[in-house]
Amino acid sequence: MPRYLRYLLIWLSCTTASVTAVIFTVHFVVGSTRPTAPVAQSAPEDFSASPTPSARPTRSPSPTPSPSASRRQPEPTPTKTAGKPRESRPPTPRATPSPQDPPSDEKPAGNQGCQEGGSGVHTISSRGGRATVRYGSGGVCLISAVPNQGFTASTTQSAPETLTVTFAAERQRSEVTATTEPSDRASVRETSF
Repeated sequence: MPRYLRYLLIWLSCTTASVTAVIFTVHFVVGSTRPTAPVAQSAPEDFSASPTPSARPTRSPSPTPSPSASRRQPEPTPTKTAGKPRESRPPTPRATPSPQDPPSDEKPAGNQGCQEGGSGVHTISSRGGRATVRYGSGGVCLISAVPNQGFTASTTQSAPETLTVTFAAERQRSEVTATTEPSDRASVRETSF
């Protein structure tokens, strides 16, 4: 047999083996990801047509069968609940609280001058926590005061232009003061006892 014919036969056998292996692998992968058909279950023979939920038979969900299980366990049979069905009551209407939003032409008293102008929102960090304030054209407003662990937060605002947030702990105090006079600025004062 000539040499080129041997090489051709070896190449054909290797190609055939490779293509066969790829086909089986693809078939296995596609077959394992294909969704299984749902299993139909028959309805119980003692089915009640009553619309109340207490008169319906109850079933516990049966475990899904696995292909490797050699024994099949019997499923529990549904039972009818004894007793008188409860009378259903119509739902009682609940009062919903109305929102306490101010009318659109009025501004809330604490936020006067914070809506427009100024340098915007800034976060000031201290040992006791973080205070986020908004500098507006007519004053400074508190957005949030988040104390660190072990600290409590309190705020005071003597005038629309000055806001003080105090973070207090047992032996330490952080005081964040934000002001718009003479310009938008904040200062932090740390005190240890």
